[in-house]
Amino acid sequence: MLKEPVEWTGRVKAELFVTSSARDSDFIVRVSDVYPDGRSILIMDYIRRARYREGYEKEVMLEPGKVETVAFDVGNLSQIFAKGHKIRVTVASTGAPFFEVNPNTGEPFTLEFPKNTVVAKNAVQHNEKYASRVIAPVVGK
Repeated sequence: MLKEPVEWTGRVKAELFVTSSARDSDFIVRVSDVYPDGRSILIMDYIRRARYREGYEKEVMLEPGKVETVAFDVGNLSQIFAKGHKIRVTVASTGAPFFEVNPNTGEPFTLEFPKNTVVAKNAVQHNEKYASRVIAPVVGK
């Protein structure tokens, strides 16, 4: 619970260290403002398809089981999180039906729902060597 208001103004970035059992997967970072009564209001979110983690000019598949870096801008905002609120950061691996389904196979995408799919078992690493993080533009600190 915040003891005083906290302002985020600027670009929010995600630096994730992940492992996956699949050749491709999606990683979504969401930031929410959680009110004292438990209501959670989504402030921003963004998705990064792992195959495009080195840019959209080329596709680079994941090596299953290997720690990979997936870094991206979550977006820009100007938000004051009020005293007594909480800041929730959520990392997910699917955004369907809001985002196109990822079959996790590394195969080319089609307009139809993919016929060949696999379940990706993903993990976000958070330890001394692989410190996944969200970088927030905190004002006044």
